[in-house]
Amino acid sequence: MNIYKKYTVFYVGILLLIYLLMSSKFILADEFINFKGVIINGSAVDKEQTYSIRLIAIQDTASDLIEIEKTETTKLFEFKNVRINTNLTYFIMVDYQGVPAVFFIDDIEDFSNIELIVYERSFLPESIEVIDYSIMIPHVSPDSNIISVLGLISLNNNSTSTFMADLSDPSLSGLNLLRFSLPEKFENLSVDSDLPPGNVMQIPTGFALSNPIPPGDHQILYSYSMPYNTKSIKYVIKLPFGAENFKLLAPGKTSFSKPDNLELDSTNVDGKVYEVLKASNVQKGESISVEVINIPVPGAVSKITFFIKQNAIAIIVVSVSGFFLIVLILISLFKNYSNKLPSDQNLEQENNRLIDRIIELDEKYRNKKVEKEDYEILRSGLRDKIKGKI
Repeated sequence: MNIYKKYTVFYVGILLLIYLLMSSKFILADEFINFKGVIINGSAVDKEQTYSIRLIAIQDTASDLIEIEKTETTKLFEFKNVRINTNLTYFIMVDYQGVPAVFFIDDIEDFSNIELIVYERSFLPESIEVIDYSIMIPHVSPDSNIISVLGLISLNNNSTSTFMADLSDPSLSGLNLLRFSLPEKFENLSVDSDLPPGNVMQIPTGFALSNPIPPGDHQILYSYSMPYNTKSIKYVIKLPFGAENFKLLAPGKTSFSKPDNLELDSTNVDGKVYEVLKASNVQKGESISVEVINIPVPGAVSKITFFIKQNAIAIIVVSVSGFFLIVLILISLFKNYSNKLPSDQNLEQENNRLIDRIIELDEKYRNKKVEKEDYEILRSGLRDKIKGKI
C-alpha cells in the first residue's frame, strides 16, 4: 500500500510538471517567448488607425522603464524571441491618441492570440457616473497623534470612449477634470486607483486626477489625515458627476451639522459602532455641506490603559527584573552591614591572623627571603592594622 502511494504521488507530480510546462502562462527563467496578437478598437471606428505599441519591462525595486521593443501597426503585431527575465515585470503599452493603455503579460492567457482593446479619446466627462461615494473616519487609536480619514469612490464610464482631459487646453475648467473635494487643513494625502497611469494634482480644495478613464467600472481609494486637536471637520463635497449613493461614517457619539436631505443612521463595523450620514440619487452638479463635530478621541486614561495593554509583557519583565535587582542590593547591603558589626570574636580572629602573618614575615626575613626595606614596610603595615583592630 505504501509503495502504491509513493508511485501515485510520483506520477501525479510528473503530470503536474508536464501541465505547467505546456501552459502558455508558465514562463521559465531566460525562456524566449513570442507575443502575437491584434489590436481592436472598442469604439467601433471603421477607418484604419495607426497604433504605437511597445513591450516594456520594469523591475519591482526600481521605477525605470526598460523598452524591449517598439512597433507601429494598423491591426496585427508580433514581438519575436523575447528573452524573459523572471526578475522583471513585463507589459504591453498601446499609445493611441495620447492615451496609454497598459496590458500586463501576467494577465494574458494565450501569448499567440492576444487581443488588446483600445478606445477613442473623449475630452468631456459626460459619461462618467459615480456609483458610490464613501467617506470614513475610523475610530482614533490611543497610540495615534492624528485623525485618519479614508475615501472610496466607485465610478463608471458607460460610453465606448476613454475620457482624458486635455491639460494643454488653456480653456480647461474644473468641470472637465476628475476632481474630488477635501476639507481644509488636510495633510498626508495618498491616492490609489485601478485607472491607467496618470498624475495626482493636489489643490487647496482637494485633488484632481489626470488619469484616463476607459469604459467600465473603476475605483479610487484615497486617505488623508487631520490634526489630532481638530474639533470639527467641515465638508463641502462637490459632486459634478452626482452619486447614486453617498455615505459618511464617523465613530459612535459623533455629532453632525447636516442638511435635512441627509439621513442619519448607525452601523457596526468590525465590532465598532459608527454614525452614518447617507443620501441617494444625488444629481450631477449638486454639493453636500456637512460639519462633523466632536469626534471622540481617547483621553489620558485610555492612552495609559492602551500603553499598558500593548506593553504588558515588557512592563512585567522590567518590574520583575527591578524587583530582583532591589532584593540583591538589599542582601548585599545587609551582608556588608553584618560584616561591619563589632564582635569581640571577630576582632580576636582577625588579630590572630595578622599576628600569624607578622611571624611568617619575620621568618622570611631571617631566612633572607625578603629585602629589609620591604620587610620593614610590610611589618609596619601589619602592626598598624593590629593597633586599629584592638
